[in-house]
Amino acid sequence: MNKPDTRELILSAGHDLIVEKSYNGCGLKEILDRAGVPKGSFYHYFKSKEDFGLAVIERAQDQTHDFMREFLRDRKHAPLQRIKNLYARIQQFHEEEGIDCQCLVPKLTLEQSQLSETMRGGLKCAQDMTHNLLAQTIREAQNSDEISPSLDPDKIAAFIFNASHGASIQMQIERSTKPYDDFVSIIFEHILIP
Repeated sequence: MNKPDTRELILSAGHDLIVEKSYNGCGLKEILDRAGVPKGSFYHYFKSKEDFGLAVIERAQDQTHDFMREFLRDRKHAPLQRIKNLYARIQQFHEEEGIDCQCLVPKLTLEQSQLSETMRGGLKCAQDMTHNLLAQTIREAQNSDEISPSLDPDKIAAFIFNASHGASIQMQIERSTKPYDDFVSIIFEHILIP
């Protein structure tokens, strides 16, 4: 079995701590202690904490895209069903893991988008990639007459993304999965329709 490389250990520890606390709430020493690596290792892989933050965003977005592609590119299902399968899996995740599981990118967006232009740019790029994956599948559903052709796929993908994050925040406030469940039912009963 291959031992995880040091860079990945640092990124994984940083990801977990940022989700638990915040980007500004965890220091390099805490990240390196969690990763179990010496202090000198950090600057071998990252120029600064901001450079590290960008790498954490890229890693998280790669994981998100792999997860989304598993559903959105599954050609065994029609395009609209692929989108439904994606959101059904997210709902299942909430039921299994609880509502406290938070996504790193939205958390960093709230914290860093006004503080670091570099981090804001990385977050914007990550969000654009997510929108594009969803918009592509919406276009396929339109071509299959499953979704109204009057919808702008890019705007609807961005809306769904934004509404999904709002529902996730509301779950924390209500301590319930109901806001996310309501979001999913509205999307598929009133928006992504013929």
